[in-house]
Amino acid sequence: MGFVEFRNLGPRLYACSDESTESEGELAGMLSIPQWSSEDRPREKCLSQGSRSLTTTECLALLLRTGHRDGTALSLAQGLWRAHGEDLQTLIEASPEVWMHSFGVGPAKAAALAAAFELGRRMREGEGGSRQTIRGSADAFDVLRPKLEALDHEEFWVMYLSRAHHVLACECIGKGGWTGTVADLRVLFQRALIWRAPAIVVAHNHPSGRLVPSAEDRELTNRMVHAGKFLDIVLLDHLIIGRRDYVSFADRGWLSPSPEKV
Repeated sequence: MGFVEFRNLGPRLYACSDESTESEGELAGMLSIPQWSSEDRPREKCLSQGSRSLTTTECLALLLRTGHRDGTALSLAQGLWRAHGEDLQTLIEASPEVWMHSFGVGPAKAAALAAAFELGRRMREGEGGSRQTIRGSADAFDVLRPKLEALDHEEFWVMYLSRAHHVLACECIGKGGWTGTVADLRVLFQRALIWRAPAIVVAHNHPSGRLVPSAEDRELTNRMVHAGKFLDIVLLDHLIIGRRDYVSFADRGWLSPSPEKV
């Protein structure tokens, strides 16, 4: 079964629209949440109308649970939302230490946010779901994106695949700093043999978001292609993952080996 070449159309994470009305802001400033009408309270609104009826700041307010001396949980959530450019991905990628720079957000609230975002990451990662099949670079990106996208350092991951391209396992085999990482090919192929994987997809991230392979990236890919031939293990793709996007060596036609030896 050949690896089908797909266009580089990785899935995007869409932040839901959150346009709080002026009256909502005024209400938050004048009254405590229990004094609001039931349809305006985030918790009651969630239970009666469903979670999809909530704005982003209302979702955050429910996670934060309580406000502070000078405002409600919703006004606190609005301040946190504005502090991160009203962009959900920017908020998720920030650390608890950064969230705690917002007035009223302490360790307990930051921990609640981190736990909620981690649950979302695990859902996207597919833990406990059915076996995933990799049909192209977009599928590989879906699996590897939650592991690599928000890191502030480089990591090198390997996805081990069955003959039918079902995901057998995903493992990190190398970690680096801000500008580079080292992947040990002996470890990579040893693990592939342990998993009895006839095919692999590898990926590493560029924390800068710049999706341009370095000379070292190309050399490493070439070595993996050559080494895999000796072991009858096919390198299907090498992804470089940035912020919300990726580049695929397979899609770009960069997997053709040069005559260099391993």
